[in-house]
Amino acid sequence: MNSIKVLSIDFGEKRIGLAVGDTESKIASPLKTIVNNSSKNTCNAISIIAKEWDISRIIIGMPEIYNNQEINKKIKNFGKMLEKNLNIKVTFYNEDYSSNYAQAVLATQMKAGRKKKIIKEEIDRIAATLILQSYFENEIFKRADTGITSED
Repeated sequence: MNSIKVLSIDFGEKRIGLAVGDTESKIASPLKTIVNNSSKNTCNAISIIAKEWDISRIIIGMPEIYNNQEINKKIKNFGKMLEKNLNIKVTFYNEDYSSNYAQAVLATQMKAGRKKKIIKEEIDRIAATLILQSYFENEIFKRADTGITSED
């Protein structure tokens, strides 16, 4: 099986968290957080990252609990723009509560003795990592249950 490098995006109107992983190891790692000051600038920043990391697929978190709300329209439009401008397949993946879970992970670290202050940018990166790790795990279960994945 050829390994595919994947970029995960936790889209926010102010900041966008990014994580990377590959389909062979199925391990997601936090990458960085970028400022979302305009669609064009953000797309350019992601394009540079995609080239640098040799990205072949993008996973964008889509909160299903907000199905018909404005944020999901912005996420869909952003994903379409990335797919068109970067010529990379974009998949939307349920990310309900990923930011809340990221905050809980960091709070647990603080209770365990973490010294570094928690910043919002870190929450965004961890949320992107959780989205990608969940995507990888879901693909493993799909393959086990059916012998195929959603990408086959």
